[in-house]
Amino acid sequence: MTSKSRGSRALPYVLIGAAFVATVAYVLTVLPHGAGRSAQTPPSPEPVPHSDGLSDSFEGYRMVPVSLPDKRGKAVPVSFRLLGPDGAALSYLRIVQARPVHLYLIRQDISGYQHLHPAIDGDDVWSVPIDLDDGGSYRLYAEFMPEGWRGAATGDPVILGLAFVVAGDTKLAPLPAPAASSVAGPFTVERVDGTSHLHVSRATLLRFQIPGATLEPYLGALAHMSAFEVRTQGLIHLHAASNELAFHAQFPNRGEYRLYIEFQAAGAVHQAAFTVFVT
Repeated sequence: MTSKSRGSRALPYVLIGAAFVATVAYVLTVLPHGAGRSAQTPPSPEPVPHSDGLSDSFEGYRMVPVSLPDKRGKAVPVSFRLLGPDGAALSYLRIVQARPVHLYLIRQDISGYQHLHPAIDGDDVWSVPIDLDDGGSYRLYAEFMPEGWRGAATGDPVILGLAFVVAGDTKLAPLPAPAASSVAGPFTVERVDGTSHLHVSRATLLRFQIPGATLEPYLGALAHMSAFEVRTQGLIHLHAASNELAFHAQFPNRGEYRLYIEFQAAGAVHQAAFTVFVT
């Protein structure tokens, strides 16, 4: 069921095993029999490519900047339009995890993560204020589910991105080493398998626990995870699949990934971060 983006009925977001790069969550699709293939031979599944926020366009969908920051400060305005394959502004978006559009921000050093929710005005411009405490190269990622999008059946959104630069001195943050725990406000989030390295192209269940925390629903899920490949900045956004904070994932590339986990407890939203290595 779809409706106008400001007032749509929430639809379930289908979580599948996902690859943490370029939003490459591989969804198996059944292809028609090819020429010369026996009718008794089952069709071979084939991965469907998905967007990763490293481009402002994907399969005809576009993210067009209206106002991007050029200086640091509090509540700096950001605005953009989302266009469909026909070039018209998207009027209908599915509500996914309580919002029609999720906007993420990260700096080139994979620090400064923010998860925001822009509002739309009468001119189909999406706007939201962001806080920028330091200079550097940043990227915005808009995640949304258009009407008619072929990934809607499996819950895979379109993710588009825009880069911008804030001039001035910049204190780049080194990538933290892998750790078995991360402090999030008054809580400590623990990775169940410690600092174990993960394996490329192997389905993985990333499990976390938060001793002493009673988790509350946040944006329609128990918890949220935004994962960035350090080398490319490719993004995928995941949601917890069980009460123990388990995320199904598959890493297609070797290298380092930075994971940001958001959850709500005691009436407040908290954020934890982990670095993982894929070998």
